[in-house]
Amino acid sequence: IKKGPKDKAIEVTSRQTLGSFGFFNSFNSVGGTVKKLNYYTFYQHKQGDGWRPNSQFDLDMWYGGVNWNPVSKLKINLEYTYMKYLAKQPGGLTDAMFNEDPRQSIRDRNWFRVNWNLFSLSFYYDISDNLLLNVRNFGLIGGRDALGNLQRIDRVDDNTERNLFVDDFKNFGNETRLIYHYNTFNQPSALLTGIRFYKGD
Repeated sequence: IKKGPKDKAIEVTSRQTLGSFGFFNSFNSVGGTVKKLNYYTFYQHKQGDGWRPNSQFDLDMWYGGVNWNPVSKLKINLEYTYMKYLAKQPGGLTDAMFNEDPRQSIRDRNWFRVNWNLFSLSFYYDISDNLLLNVRNFGLIGGRDALGNLQRIDRVDDNTERNLFVDDFKNFGNETRLIYHYNTFNQPSALLTGIRFYKGD
């Protein structure tokens, strides 16, 4: 779990990076601690044209996390991550094509796209000095799409209809665990038991 600084109410970070082949990366974050609440969030954008033709990409990612300690024995963590990614696919190369020109591309209609939503809600409760209850709820709602001419790479794209593969994901789960800490021959040890529920489509 990413956390903000504990000794500041707010801390801002911004990094901008430029590179060859049209590469640009922007990372910006805000985090800090206000009383019993710690928070951290960032936004990142990446884009570039790629080393080969037909390999440009564009990515946006956002993360937000909150860590709350309402009482000394209880911690609550909430996290969410969003990612959107679109990339053009230059296609593979045979050995002969690579030896001729490793930068060539004979696919200009192939695309790949990802859209993720990840989230979690966790509780940590100290039942006693040695016994901890941990409850984690988590999920994913997302998609992954591929569009293009997916024939063997040694076949020229004749501009016929392309293949389209669409994947949708809806996954949810819960883990509830009891963790008991004790010593065995003066060595720290732990005993863990729990249950897990998961449903994935």
